[in-house]
Amino acid sequence: MRYAVLVSGPAGAGKSTFCSALIQHGQATKRRMHLFNLDPAAEDFAVEPSIDIRDLISLEDVMEELGFGPNGGLVYCFEFLMQNLDWLEEEVGSYEDDYLIIDCPGQIELYTHFPIISQLVQTLQGWNTRVCATYLLESQFMEDRAKYFAGVMSAMSAMINLEVPHINILSKMDLVGGDKGKGGEGMVEAGRGKRDLQRYLEPDPSLLLDEVNKTTNPKFHALNEAIVQLIDDHNLIHFLPLDVTNEDSLAAVLSHIDNAMQYGEDEEPLEPRDLDEGDFPDE
Repeated sequence: MRYAVLVSGPAGAGKSTFCSALIQHGQATKRRMHLFNLDPAAEDFAVEPSIDIRDLISLEDVMEELGFGPNGGLVYCFEFLMQNLDWLEEEVGSYEDDYLIIDCPGQIELYTHFPIISQLVQTLQGWNTRVCATYLLESQFMEDRAKYFAGVMSAMSAMINLEVPHINILSKMDLVGGDKGKGGEGMVEAGRGKRDLQRYLEPDPSLLLDEVNKTTNPKFHALNEAIVQLIDDHNLIHFLPLDVTNEDSLAAVLSHIDNAMQYGEDEEPLEPRDLDEGDFPDE
């Protein structure tokens, strides 16, 4: 049994930083974790990928040879990957009983509108892999409530589309509530500081109506209310706060991922060492 964590979310949400932090945390805690780069346009990594889609196909080559734009080229890359699953099976098969951290592209349409990623997930599950999806939304979204709820809607769409255990993460929490004049501007200002954070970790739809209806044309108010009702009726979204500079925060998120995948439940317990066979040194 192997395990895979799908790290998704919009561009700039801190996915690659989160992946690197997980790998480093795994090394520190003696867990076998490996980076799987699923972004054919990626360039730089803090941790060298063990599996890299660019060894099969790169976005740069597709755009140059076929004349596609970045979005069309990205879809082509994933369709090409799904047509060459023997390559993927050989790569993944080298990591039995290990933890794969899959760094995904930032084009959220791949998770919300296209079936490609969900097909990939089903393929991995067919290869005896337990998969958990994470969706990162950066804390800066809390500055703009309309933008924040757009992120909530995209997270909900990805959650429904992928159909696997899913954990939503509010990233870059080390930037929340920073004091002005002490190394930078406070990202989350009055009324949106840590004391009100719970309303964002468990999205409170009334936040949207309170602010957005004041600044939008009345003809859109019914639409705003319908969005609020949709979020409230489904009640699917809950965010975990993530500060990658804090080991406790990282460990808490990883613990939720482990629980979602039932990590380690199939492992055989270690037998105790035999005192009679000299496994312990004499006192």
